[in-house]
Amino acid sequence: MKKIALFVLLIALFALGASAMQISSPSLGGENQDRIKVQSTFTITNNNSAAISNIAISAGGGAENSKYAFGFTNVPASLAAGASATVTINGTIPLDHPGVDSTDLKIKALKVGIITVSGTIGSASDSASADVMMQAVNQLAIKKARIDCNDKSQSLTDGDRVKNLKPGYECTLEVQVENNFDDSDSNSLKIGDISFSSVDVNIDSSSNDLDIDDPDSIDDLAGNDDDAVTSTIQIDEEASDGTISLDIRVSGRDDNGALHGEAITAKMEVKRLTHDVQLRRIELSPSVVENCDDSNVKVSVNILNQGKRDEDIAAVEISVPDLKFIKKIDNIQLDKDDSTSVSFDVPVPKSAKVGVMRVDVKTYFDSLAISNSGSADLTILGCEETEVVEPAKENKTTVVVPQQTITPSQGQSQAAPKKTTTTSFTSSKAYVALLAVLSVLIAVAIVALVVMIVRKKPQ
Repeated sequence: MKKIALFVLLIALFALGASAMQISSPSLGGENQDRIKVQSTFTITNNNSAAISNIAISAGGGAENSKYAFGFTNVPASLAAGASATVTINGTIPLDHPGVDSTDLKIKALKVGIITVSGTIGSASDSASADVMMQAVNQLAIKKARIDCNDKSQSLTDGDRVKNLKPGYECTLEVQVENNFDDSDSNSLKIGDISFSSVDVNIDSSSNDLDIDDPDSIDDLAGNDDDAVTSTIQIDEEASDGTISLDIRVSGRDDNGALHGEAITAKMEVKRLTHDVQLRRIELSPSVVENCDDSNVKVSVNILNQGKRDEDIAAVEISVPDLKFIKKIDNIQLDKDDSTSVSFDVPVPKSAKVGVMRVDVKTYFDSLAISNSGSADLTILGCEETEVVEPAKENKTTVVVPQQTITPSQGQSQAAPKKTTTTSFTSSKAYVALLAVLSVLIAVAIVALVVMIVRKKPQ
């Protein structure tokens, strides 16, 4: 019995503390609403068993600010028990009202204050309050976001995934931003011809596996115009398997001080292979030789283990088909995320074929299974050809090999120098042409002289 009595007492106390009135929350505007005069409605309900009289409505918590110019019509003087009334609220969405929430740049209605409805029930007073919400159009948006990672290119929208990325990949992200305000304000409502003096583009990630270069801001983005910025994103060479979030935020305040913007989040999926002996660099020294005498070219190869496990018997093979040369270095021990370099001496025999030869390089795991490949170019000159080399520079070529698996030749070509010859002016075509012209002039002069002599001879 004591428990039942206590329960009844709690219910009575709760009933006494609860308001006899209920008020719905008014929301003015919408996601396409310009910043002009608007109106909406809300409902007052009397849940008491007695009538409510002397009903009054007031604004507070920020809603009393004159820039909103809130007013109420159809306010009932009283409400019978259990009755409801619909009240109209009029106001103005100010020019500086945000189009997005400043915390997450999401398009939504924002609280601008509260309204309070009060009245009396007999000799007691009662009141209820509700939030006043307001929303205006957002005019700054991401028109396009596109990411390029090695040979992969993809447009990005919120929630998209970029799959099959590898540690060490370098990506370029382009973000195009548009100002959706009209480029004119022909109706003089101050809803067009509005620009953004500065637009911030922020690219971030919660993971340390991404090294992101901050892009420049966009300046002076006029109505109905767009502009783009780019950023470089480097995936760490030791990045683990998994998904990395990439956050793109665009924000700016328009000429009237209103915040606009958009935020999207994409996912970058880093995938490590079980075995992945990456080919990082191929260096030829020298990269250009003559075939007058036997010579030797040193080929240095740098490799990196980006697989999921240590490699105890990795290998590197080099071949130059035109020279019928092939050699392989086996039993290379390479822990996960470690790198090393190996070198080969490639003999170039006297009278080797003149031209550009491809130097092919392959990496292996377990000594037999091919992992990655790439190539560089070796140029062979004939004896009569002269190579002009600056004394301060060593004749060496370094090829940085992109991070991809078993690809065709990726080396950078080095064109063979042209044969250099020297000729004198007297043997040139210009000299011959000059002699011909002089001969004609002399002949004309002789003819003219003879004519003059003949004319002066006495009759």
